[in-house]
Amino acid sequence: MSYDFYKVMHFLGLFMFFTALGGQFVQAINGGDPKQQPGRRWMGMFHGIGLLLVLVAGFGLSAKLGVGFPGWVIAKLVIWVILGGIGALAARKRSLAGMLWVLTVTLGMVAAYLARVKPF
Repeated sequence: MSYDFYKVMHFLGLFMFFTALGGQFVQAINGGDPKQQPGRRWMGMFHGIGLLLVLVAGFGLSAKLGVGFPGWVIAKLVIWVILGGIGALAARKRSLAGMLWVLTVTLGMVAAYLARVKPF
């Protein structure tokens, strides 16, 4: 598959993932019971499928670039793991949901910087 295909799939996964996280944060900030929310299953599906697309397409992009595992790729994997669990943390610690939302945007920005600049 082409580099462009992997890039579009990577961005699709990012859009799905961040949309789902936004829904999870709004739900946590509003204090709603996660089991009583009608869109809970959709948020979970978008979150999981988005994470999977980001990971698979990211490895595809890395393979197309032929870079292996430099520090910036490892840092992006660490960010991926953190973002994968941050929605669950917001649901359990609702008082931290606003701060976690800001942290999510910050981590997304750091990941984008790492992908663009490849500093290490």
